[in-house]
This record gives sequence, C-alpha cells and structure tokens, in this order.
Amino acid sequence: MVHRYRTTHSQRSNGSNVLFRVIDTLQGVNRRLSREVRRLQRRISDLEEELEERRIHAVEIVTENWQRDKRYLRLVVERNRLRAHVANLENRLRNTRVGRNN
Repeated sequence: MVHRYRTTHSQRSNGSNVLFRVIDTLQGVNRRLSREVRRLQRRISDLEEELEERRIHAVEIVTENWQRDKRYLRLVVERNRLRAHVANLENRLRNTRVGRNN
C-alpha cells in the first residue's frame, strides 16, 4: 500500500525540495493509474456480459437449427414411408385388376 504523503502549499512551491515534487508526481500517476484500472475493469465486465448474452443467443440458434433439422429428417422419413405404402397399395390394386381380367 502506498502511503499518501500530504504536502503543504509551501512545500510544493519550494523548488529546493525535490522529494515533495516527486511524491506529488507519483501520487498523481497512482491516481491516474487507479482510474484507468477501474475504467478497464468496467469495460471488461461489460464485455463479459455481452459475450454471455451472445453465447446464450448462439446456443438458442444452434438448438433451433438442430430441432429444425430433426423435424426435416422426420418429415423425409415419413414421406418415404408413405411413398412406399402408396407403391404397395398401387401394386395390390394392379394385381387385383389383373386377376379380375383373367
């Protein structure tokens, strides 16, 4: 932890006391760095929140696509099954007509 030295106006204005000017400069740098750290931490927090929202949205889209693909495959299977059933019925119908014609 950095100790905050308090300097009086006369100490700051006294050009011969370099130590107090260095202390003031370092404390100013520390304040600026602390503000910058807080600002960047807020930015990181905002970005993490946005990333989480986008991840959730991406998962929803992937889930919807998966469900849509699954439904599509079920429809294809059902269509093919019905086509095969219709073909069988048409064959039976033809066979019945041929049997009556003989």
